Formats: sequence, structure tokens, C-alpha cells
Amino acid sequence: MTGIIDYAHTETRSFADLPFNEIDALIISTLIYEDVASICPTLMLDETRSGSFAARIRAFEPKHPLIWLKGIWRPELESVSLDEANRELHRSPKTHADDKPHEAQMVSVVNPDLTHDLFQAAGENPRYANVRLGAVVEHINPGEQTQFAAATFQLPDGHKRRKPTYKGTLVISFRGTDDSLIGWKEDFNMAFQYPVPAQRSANAYLDTVARLWEGPIILVGHSKGGNLAIYAAMNAEPKVRGRIQHVYSLDGPGFPPEIVTSPAYRTIQPKVTKIVPSSSIVGMIFETPEPCRVVSSDSDGIMQHSAFTWLLDGDQFITEPDLSSSSQLFNEELNHWIATLTPEQRKRAVDALFTVLHANGATSFSEVMSNFPASIPAMLGAYVGLTPADRRHLVEALAILFKASTAKRRPTPAPASAPSSATAKGTAETPAGTATGTDRAAPARADTDAGTAASPSAEDATEIAD
Repeated sequence: MTGIIDYAHTETRSFADLPFNEIDALIISTLIYEDVASICPTLMLDETRSGSFAARIRAFEPKHPLIWLKGIWRPELESVSLDEANRELHRSPKTHADDKPHEAQMVSVVNPDLTHDLFQAAGENPRYANVRLGAVVEHINPGEQTQFAAATFQLPDGHKRRKPTYKGTLVISFRGTDDSLIGWKEDFNMAFQYPVPAQRSANAYLDTVARLWEGPIILVGHSKGGNLAIYAAMNAEPKVRGRIQHVYSLDGPGFPPEIVTSPAYRTIQPKVTKIVPSSSIVGMIFETPEPCRVVSSDSDGIMQHSAFTWLLDGDQFITEPDLSSSSQLFNEELNHWIATLTPEQRKRAVDALFTVLHANGATSFSEVMSNFPASIPAMLGAYVGLTPADRRHLVEALAILFKASTAKRRPTPAPASAPSSATAKGTAETPAGTATGTDRAAPARADTDAGTAASPSAEDATEIAD
């Protein structure tokens, strides 16, 4: 049993010999957490140089007239190879003393050194070294309560196509939630707000990239990034949607019930592969109608959210027959809890949670945890200042999260033969929120679980939280 860093070290076959698969999707979804914005061309730069015919005319390069002339009709992605990016980030003398991802990229359940090691392994591997990386966007806006980042990876498979302007498949990677409280607040805002700003940003990013460059498109994302990938796909223009080959949501949250039953969602659903660990928490938030591919993890509870804990056997994930009972219970209880509250009550509960977390001036989860003992008086003061109803709703939500995040994993099964194709689905798939089996077509719905998934009372929740 291995992990994605081992795969990035040892799987050296080209994309012609081993086509892009779900493990590649997980790797590229994870590479976006590295500090790529500091060394890669941005989407703003691409739009300035190539966003219009007039801009391409103005970009005349006397030293390379033929390249310029070709670029007038079909601009190329301004990019660097992963090999170049790796050398710039991790071997350059100017970054030798500080070759770790910057804190804005750090996911609170992931050691940033692992992202660093994965990027190095990929940059030195013939399979990934010539993958091009560009069109980077990254921003955090406290006023809008949004955190968004994305980049485009161009696979070196263009030579297989007959079309001379085709350069390679475009793999658009949306970053998940980072360490910032703003990013996590936006995730929780999904309980009462649709769409959130990051979802609109993802849709705009896809439309811009598709307008600038030709080629098939694959959308990938881990955590919130998986939700953004699906949102962008189902809201894309029909012409763009037709270019999308596949969408990978890797332990990404779902959507409200009214969205997953919409025509737009049903149109893109056949192209979606959702992969979750057996004790998934983040991936069980909201509704997921498509079957989930369940993979084994060598960790417990919330730590299974880290892509570095997912287990592989060769070029395949090690799969499990269904979700753990703790993951299914979390899905049922959380969706039931959400269904029992009005949107305004959900908003007040979310605001209450982050009022407490911000009480000592922290702006990230790492700050909250590193100063937790000293923060307790301020956090208790903020909690006491809430209304009784807000305190009750907050404790109920924390009780559900606490039970799920502390669940122990079951023993990892022996490696099972599973299809490595991105679209193949076998017995290792289970609809999110169901108890067993592969032939159930829908998740447990919040509005039908009221009789079986009772939300804990405030008293029970307090005992659990304590």
C-alpha cells in the first residue's frame, strides 16, 4: 500500500501509455496548494496579452515574428513546466532558505511539507515534468468572505491530435479551503447562501480559460475545490460544457437539494466522479446524488480528508465497499439539522461559530489552535454573549461535527482489483449517505430522514462537546 507521493515518484509512464486517471486528478488537485502564484503566469497577464485580437496585435515581438503571427490566431497558454516550477520553488538560491508553501495555501489538516514533497516528486518525474502550469488566480477578500484560487495544467498530449492548433488537454484545478478563517466561513455560508462568491469565481475562471485556449477540458478539485469544479461545469456555456471530458470532486461538499435535482446538474452529472475516504466528513456535507467511489485511508476522522492519507495499490486506489457508519450518520444528522432550521437560523448559527473563533483576533485555524489556551477566556466571553437560541444551534452543530471527526477507521481491506479508468465504476461505489450497496441511486435526503436521523438535543450535544 502506497500514497500519492510514492505514485509521483514511481509512476513514470507517459500520458500516452497511461491516460490521465483519478490518481492524477488527486495529485493535480493537491499541487495547487503549493505557492504557484509566486512563480507562474497569472490569468490577468494572459488576458492582457491574449484576451482580444487587438491585444494580440499589440504584443508583436520583432525577435520572433513567426511565433507572434501564429499567436494572433490561436494564443498559447503562458506557462512554465512543472520541472521549471519545481526548480524555481525548491532549488533556486533565492528560495533555498524558505522553500515551504506560504501559509495562505496551508490546509489546516495537512502538513505543508507533504505538499512540498509531492511537488518535488512530480517535477522530477518524466510523467509530470513537461506538464505546463499557468493562468493562476488567487485572492482572499474579507469583505466578501471569500477565498478562491485556481490554475490550469496543460497535459503534454497535444501531439496525439490531428488539429495543429491543439496543444494539450487543459486540466483546471480549483484549490480547496486553506487555513484562513475567511475560507472556512465561506464554506459554512453554503448552508444558507447559493451561490457563494467562490462558486461564481470558478464559473468565470472556466469561461475565461475556455475562451482563450482550445482543447478538451478536465475539471478537478479537492475539498471545496471539488464543489467549485462541479458548479463551474454545470453553469458553463453549452459550447464550453461540450468540451468538458470529466469532473473530479475529491471529498468535496455537495449541493442543496433543489440544485442536485435541477436540469443543469443532471446534464453534467454523467461526467462527474466523486471520490471520498471511508469516514468522509467534508464530502458528506449537503446532497450528493451520484455514486461515490470510496477509498481506504490510513488515518482517522477528519484527518482522512488529507489526500496524503488515501491508499493506493499500483495505479489504482484501494477501495472499500461502502462508507463507514460514522460518515453515513454524519450525513444524515447534518442534513436533518440543516433542514430543521430556516436560512436565517443557519446564518445566525454560522455567524455565532465564527464570532467565537475570531474572539481573540485570530485569522486562521492554525492561529486559533496555537493560541488556544490563551484564547479560551475571549471565546467563552463571545459564547456567553450569544442569544440562547444561537448557543443551542451552535452546540448542536458542534456535537455533530465532533462525533464525526473523532470516529475511528475500520481496518484497511486487502487491495482489491478496481478499474483504473476515470469513468469506470465498480462495487466500490456507494451513494453518499446510504447504508450499503451500489445500486441505490440517491443519497439520504434531509427531508426524508426526519424520522430516522434525529438531531441531538441541546443537552445531549453539550454532553458530547464536553
